[in-house]
Amino acid sequence: MTHPIAKGLPGERVLLLGNEAIARGAVESNIEVVASYPGTPASEIVDTLALVADEVGMHVQWSTNEMVAFEVAIGGALFGKRSLASMKHIGGNWIVDPLMHAVYHGFNAGLLLVSADDPSGHSSANEQDNRYLALMAEIPALEPSDVQEAKDYVCLALEISEEIRLPVMLRLVTRICHSRGDVVLGKVERHPTEPKFHDDYYSNFVLGDGIVGPKVIPEMHAILHEKLRRVEEVAVRKGLFLVERCSKRAKKVGIITSSAPANYVLDYLKRRGLRGKVALLKLGLTNPFPERTVSDFAKDFKEIVVVEEGEPFIERHLTALAKDLRPSLKIYGKLTGHLPRTGELNYSTVDKFLSGMLKLDPETVPPEKAEVMDATSRLLTPRILTMCAGCPHRAAYYAAKKATRTVANARYIAMGDIGCYTLGMYPPLKFMQDVFCMGGSIGVANGIADAGFKDPVLATIGDSTFYHAGIPALINATFNQANIKVMVLDNEVTAMTGYQPHPGCGETATHKPTKRVSIEEISKACGIEFIRIVDPYDMKSSVAAMEDALRFNGPAVVIFRRLCSQEYLRKLRRTGQEIVPCVVDEEKCIGCRTCVAAFGCPAMGFDRERKRSFIDPLACMDCGVCIDVCPQGAIARGQVKGGDRS
Repeated sequence: MTHPIAKGLPGERVLLLGNEAIARGAVESNIEVVASYPGTPASEIVDTLALVADEVGMHVQWSTNEMVAFEVAIGGALFGKRSLASMKHIGGNWIVDPLMHAVYHGFNAGLLLVSADDPSGHSSANEQDNRYLALMAEIPALEPSDVQEAKDYVCLALEISEEIRLPVMLRLVTRICHSRGDVVLGKVERHPTEPKFHDDYYSNFVLGDGIVGPKVIPEMHAILHEKLRRVEEVAVRKGLFLVERCSKRAKKVGIITSSAPANYVLDYLKRRGLRGKVALLKLGLTNPFPERTVSDFAKDFKEIVVVEEGEPFIERHLTALAKDLRPSLKIYGKLTGHLPRTGELNYSTVDKFLSGMLKLDPETVPPEKAEVMDATSRLLTPRILTMCAGCPHRAAYYAAKKATRTVANARYIAMGDIGCYTLGMYPPLKFMQDVFCMGGSIGVANGIADAGFKDPVLATIGDSTFYHAGIPALINATFNQANIKVMVLDNEVTAMTGYQPHPGCGETATHKPTKRVSIEEISKACGIEFIRIVDPYDMKSSVAAMEDALRFNGPAVVIFRRLCSQEYLRKLRRTGQEIVPCVVDEEKCIGCRTCVAAFGCPAMGFDRERKRSFIDPLACMDCGVCIDVCPQGAIARGQVKGGDRS
């Protein structure tokens, strides 16, 4: 069945995820080149476009990392194709180099950078606000406030990009990406563009003066600033600012907002009957900061409250502007402590803030609702993050810990990386001592070894992350003779972000067959002499491989290869196969709790009254690793019918 983003007619109303709305905007806007690396909360943009790429005539790809994805988009725009690169906020860190170059160029087609920020760090390592990336790179940043605007702003951003001749950032937040909303579809006009090279940089400077260097770089920078000066006028013309005025008698407090929190503000004003009675400015463009629009709004007020998600970006700019505009203007928001500097905002937070500023009582939770909330909170069982039942990464870590006990008396240091396998830091495995950025495990391990640490130095990295960022650091280990042991946890898919393919999967984003890029061959090409490939479900071989790697004098790579348990389960469902779960023999079980306290598969539990372990047959994946883990031989594959595990 065709996805609604490809078949929907103009004027039709469709319920879409925010990321699906972005994808629909790309279809409507005749974007022809799309590239990304999976990263929550942005992944569904390319996931969705990949479903309809052939149907709408669009090239859609998962790239090896965000830098390559943005460079692919640059290449498309360089040859007249409207292009889009999407990524999560941290992915934006990878593109700084090509982005800082791209702003001195000028293409004949729009170049759109979609950055999905993650306030509260629901699926991220930080709360980075990429409006500051737009500020540093000196590019326009648009902020949609709902799912409809998420779609509409794609076209507006491309139009601004083509008129100003700069890349444009569409800054999203998790609450936009992963909310569903009613979207009115626009017209789709797909037409292939004839690829033809054009770049202002090349035509104006390279041909004109023969060389680009110190002579013209300041001139190029001045051109960039001149482009930015035009952005606000274009944004006004395209309706990116919502202004709601109020009577002069009410002109004491004005509200400035943007992005998802604008909905909380609008809901608050509606619920309190204050629409039209309290002045509001909603900014759809926040960089370059729209000084004329903000000045015109704020000049008559004594107080301005700023409601925004992430860092106090608007608030800081307004504070600087007020110095000349109106020094007596009082500004309230995150910098003044009236709104939290960390985490997502919500309606209750905004209600409390605005009610305080407007001298109103905040809303209270009805007693019946409070009772339900209290009751449900007591029903919820506290739990930690953990890997899935049957996850091969758990088996790999358990084998590695056994090997370190044999070879190094359990003394070692292990650096983790970003992916499902990061959960190996948590109890009960607690295998890694620290974790940093994509590819950071191998790079940091290099530094630890170079610092003279005498015990084994390990790095854990996933397959997709290895292709993304692990290879240069692995070469560095060979080049600088760092005695590190790298565990590549290869579950044959980019599991954590939605099971997207990567260069080792043998298929593209649009499920076309492609060449598999071998991790072991890359490792060999990096100069690694010790390379072992093991099945983590085979505990004996896995432990032996790690023991050999730990004894090897020099950088070593052990590849733990086994398909992600969730992907494996999907394949079984498609073929109608059943799983025979493992069972605990209560007569042999002595209640030592090794299976739950040291291994920790979520399919396993411990009955405190009977002092015996048990296995949930609906959760067991039949990996069989617990059979080897149990010191009493009390676990075996049972004959219980597998049943429906949906």
